[in-house]
Amino acid sequence: MKTSLRLIKLLAVMVGLPVAGLFGQIHYLENSPVSAAGDSAADSFESGGQLSNEELSREFESESSAPAETTTTTTTPASSGGSTGTQRQTGVEVTGGTFEVQGQETDIYTVKIPYSRRLNERATLELAVPFSFSNYKKAIGPRDAKAYGVGLNAGYAWQAFLKKDNVPYRWKLTPSAGLYYRDSNDMNVGAWVFSTGFSSSFAWQFSPGWVVNVGNSISFAWNNGIQNYPDPIRDDQQTLKNGIQLYRMMDRWTVYGYVTHTQALNDMIVDSYRTYGVAAGYKLTKTRTLKASIYTEEGNGEYKAVHGTLGTNWQF
Repeated sequence: MKTSLRLIKLLAVMVGLPVAGLFGQIHYLENSPVSAAGDSAADSFESGGQLSNEELSREFESESSAPAETTTTTTTPASSGGSTGTQRQTGVEVTGGTFEVQGQETDIYTVKIPYSRRLNERATLELAVPFSFSNYKKAIGPRDAKAYGVGLNAGYAWQAFLKKDNVPYRWKLTPSAGLYYRDSNDMNVGAWVFSTGFSSSFAWQFSPGWVVNVGNSISFAWNNGIQNYPDPIRDDQQTLKNGIQLYRMMDRWTVYGYVTHTQALNDMIVDSYRTYGVAAGYKLTKTRTLKASIYTEEGNGEYKAVHGTLGTNWQF
């Protein structure tokens, strides 16, 4: 079957036709992890299934490991469990990388603006606005095809268990909703996706300076298509993500590694893949952090990817 599909794709490329238009609902724009549905699942997991730098500092960092500079905003010690301290966080993250699906190579660049506001001791509002640009190499004969995307994800994080002096762990639950858009005039396809999700993060400080976090999420994406195209994308998708992260806090530095498995419940070219990553954060002050990460992915549909991220965040 794969051989037949590739022969049809080769014929299409020879006459300069967009490959996506020959396959009805099967196309690269929405059948890989780099898609509107994939972005919504990733944002749902990141907002509620992982630890942010602000969470790590507020809940698990001791005063001795914080930078010595004094600032107008102070971080609440992890042992207090109080509602004072840093209330808001924003930043910017820039990611670049490449991925391949069934021989189709693509470069991808994203800029994400995250924002969070702590409402009280247990509740936090989480927002993320991602922008993306993808370049599908030689997707239309000898020509590249470009795709653009933007999204908005909002989550309400609720701490069911708080980190206290006598409780070395905390459990966070986060329902979320989002709207995502991806468009490619070159491939004559596009997608509008509305998504909802629910994620869980269980973090345990098993030793001073060491934290392990287990994250899980389920997300639901409804694809409304773009009516102007002859073959609007209408594939709905449900996605499960399960991962584990290990954090090590050392003075100004925080380093961590993580493994995540992603499973799409509806058929697609890449419906199962694994992510392996390492990251580091460096505190310039108590309220400003620089961070960097690199991760690889592999999965079925001959999928493989390498990405790197640089970012910074401010707490105020």
